[in-house]
Amino acid sequence: MEERLHKLLARHGIGSRRQAESWIAEGRVLVNGRPAEVGQQVKPGDRVVVDGKDVTKRLAFDHPLQVIVYHKPGGEMLRPQAGDERAGVEARLPSLRGGRWLPVNSLGFGEDGLLIMASDGAFVTGVTRQAHSTPVEYRVRALRPRLDDDWPTVPSTVDLAGETVEFSAVERLEGGATNAWFRIASARTLPKGAIRELFDSAGLKVSRTMLVQWGPVTLPRDLPRGRSRELGGAELDALVAMSGIARPAPRAAGRRTTGRRSGGR
Repeated sequence: MEERLHKLLARHGIGSRRQAESWIAEGRVLVNGRPAEVGQQVKPGDRVVVDGKDVTKRLAFDHPLQVIVYHKPGGEMLRPQAGDERAGVEARLPSLRGGRWLPVNSLGFGEDGLLIMASDGAFVTGVTRQAHSTPVEYRVRALRPRLDDDWPTVPSTVDLAGETVEFSAVERLEGGATNAWFRIASARTLPKGAIRELFDSAGLKVSRTMLVQWGPVTLPRDLPRGRSRELGGAELDALVAMSGIARPAPRAAGRRTTGRRSGGR
């Protein structure tokens, strides 16, 4: 059965569909010794080479979908760039035979919390297409500049680069004299910098931002920073439904934890 080359590469974790299309357009992918074309169909037995590496055997093996949740510490890069010596999340993820982990959601360098990783590029593409309408929830620790001031009211909207960003919940939880934790929720994935801008508008300084829920997936309270766990049950089923892929996902036990411990939550 023939399949579009960029979809086949993504399904086996060799980049996203967009990356694969870009590589093909740049002439970095060969099929049977000839440069591939965007939209090209390939069939079983075709020899595929990406950046000089033969990936034919890898494409011939149908890897089962694997999804993990990782408690990302602040100070880790999601996608390290060439020449950047800062630690990346991949160093702490479990090994993945014949593929690589792809991020379902995104976390900035200074953010910590829930990071969902998957082995299947088509699955990741399908889920991320729903990101604009995916609800999220954070825990944010903020500092007030002067102890003699009352805690200010944090608004539920903020202007960011000319766009009004709305929050469905802004709730102060607990804290001491100098800092407090807030519950921040939104009906959709937030643009970069929205939370910090929100607290800046109230005269508060953010000292920690932690993502605790992304769509149907919640960060396990007992999962330490720097550790990962297989995702299973209703949360995995919900992600598969979001992705729209027509393939069954194994029901992981959801208790296997891997990675080096880097401190508690």
